[in-house]
Amino acid sequence: MRKLYLAFLFLSLKLFAQQDTYLSLIDYQMPLINPAHAGVEGQSFAFNSRNQWASIEQSPKTIAFTYSMARGKNVGLGVSVISDEVFIEKQTFLAVDFSYKLTLSNDSKIFLGLKAGMNSFRANTTNLTSYSQTVDPAKKDMSRLNPNIGVGLLLQNKTYWFSASIPRLFNAKRNEEIYLNARDRVHFYMAGGKTFIINENLNIEPRFIYRTSSGIKSIAEGMVWASYKTKFDFGIGIRTASVMSYKIKLDLSEMISISYAYDTFGGLNNVMNQLSAHEFGLKIRLNKKTIVENEVEQDQIDLTDDNLN
Repeated sequence: MRKLYLAFLFLSLKLFAQQDTYLSLIDYQMPLINPAHAGVEGQSFAFNSRNQWASIEQSPKTIAFTYSMARGKNVGLGVSVISDEVFIEKQTFLAVDFSYKLTLSNDSKIFLGLKAGMNSFRANTTNLTSYSQTVDPAKKDMSRLNPNIGVGLLLQNKTYWFSASIPRLFNAKRNEEIYLNARDRVHFYMAGGKTFIINENLNIEPRFIYRTSSGIKSIAEGMVWASYKTKFDFGIGIRTASVMSYKIKLDLSEMISISYAYDTFGGLNNVMNQLSAHEFGLKIRLNKKTIVENEVEQDQIDLTDDNLN
């Protein structure tokens, strides 16, 4: 148990510098990191809850929410919120998202996105135990609001997609008086996927997500999703630092889907093998199937018919 707490302390310090939370189901919550995804799926709500290292007290917890809708033929609007709580630190990033669609051909479209948001940061160090009689100037309640803007791009084809974004364009300090390594760092994201139609009931889609930031180790994940009758999806992902992720998504109806991810951690002399993470997701589509989905399904039917012939 002592090793687990030491590992938690070590990784918590890394999280302070890392900033952006990584969700295992981020490919179903893309507006959080790329405003170009706003409105692409029509009008929808999505909610995620993640409990990292659930067996440890005060372990990191994340809640994420997005709402987006299509306005007219080319415009998408949305709101995205992600809230983190790690030990003594709490932060919430609230943003308004805008996207604009450019049609390249009957099969391909480009969405350009703009994100304007505010990050609320608070760290309460007053309850930390001090082992010195000298007054520590850093031991005080710290809070700050940092505005920021971000940009994104989404290329969408009927069988593949590619996303690139910078959710925050500017570095922002957390405290003017005390030097803190942690700050709202600039992160760059890339993601993409391609659908392979096996038969009329089964699709396979490899996906990848890559994140990098100055002074912080990059994170990359490769995953494969299998979709049965476009109603039940199962995925396996391999992430940087020997993280394995097992994921499922179930469409309860044309409007409601639920998802779950279970992560296991490796490395650090096998200490992390005793830890795990649980993540739950819920998505509600108010306009049932979107135009994009109907186009993809029609193409899948056409391709399947061609294969059968």
